[in-house]
Amino acid sequence: MQQFIANTLQLKDKNIYFDGETVEEKMYKGRRSLFYHAQLSYIPERCPECGTKNEHYSIVKNGTRTSRLTLMHVSGLPAYLMLKKQRFFCKKCLSAFTAQTAIVDQDCFVSTRV
Repeated sequence: MQQFIANTLQLKDKNIYFDGETVEEKMYKGRRSLFYHAQLSYIPERCPECGTKNEHYSIVKNGTRTSRLTLMHVSGLPAYLMLKKQRFFCKKCLSAFTAQTAIVDQDCFVSTRV
């Protein structure tokens, strides 16, 4: 089921996992819309701030942040991806950062395909 939805939405990122209750149809901004629910998580190789290599638990998971990403229309309905992104904490430089994906630019909520 996960692979079918990923193919339908043309999402190529292997780090995106779809939840059990994956899609729901509801009203948003006065229009019937489709909402897909997924998670983005992986093990980072390095801290983007200080460049410390992730060894001996120097970078740990630190909660999640949900973003509503605008996708291309599906079957004539507006489509959104409720993406729960993994947050990380670097013990070396005490900075926090969020998992990144190629389907959306950093600090943006519109997919690159739109």
